[in-house]
Amino acid sequence: MSATVPYRPSNGTEGECFMDDWCRNCARDRALNGEGDWDDEDDWCPIIAKTFVYDVSEKEYPVEWIRDAGQWPGNPRCTAFIPVGEPIPPPPDEYTLPLFP
Repeated sequence: MSATVPYRPSNGTEGECFMDDWCRNCARDRALNGEGDWDDEDDWCPIIAKTFVYDVSEKEYPVEWIRDAGQWPGNPRCTAFIPVGEPIPPPPDEYTLPLFP
């Protein structure tokens, strides 16, 4: 497995291409994939908003957007991607220790 680094598109065109490949095909962003309503905040994926608000060097920047280290452009991808039509898994339970680490 290769090392990864945070990914941030270098410009708006690259960002649109990334969102076309990932976000518009992801079950998590119902507004972009056409299944939801732009006016319903619950239909938006919070990862995209955080990439606009935070710098890639800040700890609040989403860890889900990554690329392979040492390569350019390094295969950018979103690790939270769920194909449209598949169920979104529940968030991990922060209060229970895993039985089988």
